Amino acid sequence: MKRLVVVLTVLASFTLSCSSFFKETLNLKQVVAKKEEMDGADNPAYKFLAARELAQKRVRIENAIVKDVIVSGNIDYEFCVLVSVPYEKGAVDCYIYSRDLKTVSGLLKGKTEIDAVGDFGRFFTLLDDAYTKVEILNARITVLKEK
Repeated sequence: MKRLVVVLTVLASFTLSCSSFFKETLNLKQVVAKKEEMDGADNPAYKFLAARELAQKRVRIENAIVKDVIVSGNIDYEFCVLVSVPYEKGAVDCYIYSRDLKTVSGLLKGKTEIDAVGDFGRFFTLLDDAYTKVEILNARITVLKEK
């Protein structure tokens, strides 16, 4: 009986620690569609639950040109990679935060094409030309090519 309890405890802790490996991955178009759905809703409780659901997902950005690398405004990261992805209602600016400083330091503004996968952080807007802005945390950045 004691062995069963120990095995179940180890199994449960392993499952909880690996939960980030089992997150559903959405592409950026799906994430922005969810934002539009949230914006169209009148119920603030629905908006809250939809945002919390998105926080449990991963976001994939493919074939994006690095717009800039800036000092991070997020206290958990040193730098932020900016990419702008075209969308039918305007550009979606993505603020990608990664702990892989070696990869981030090799990115060239306007020249490096990347793929990135990371945890959804939040939507935010500023007074500029972008349709919306998306924060992506704990990202894994893959360099595709230099222009």
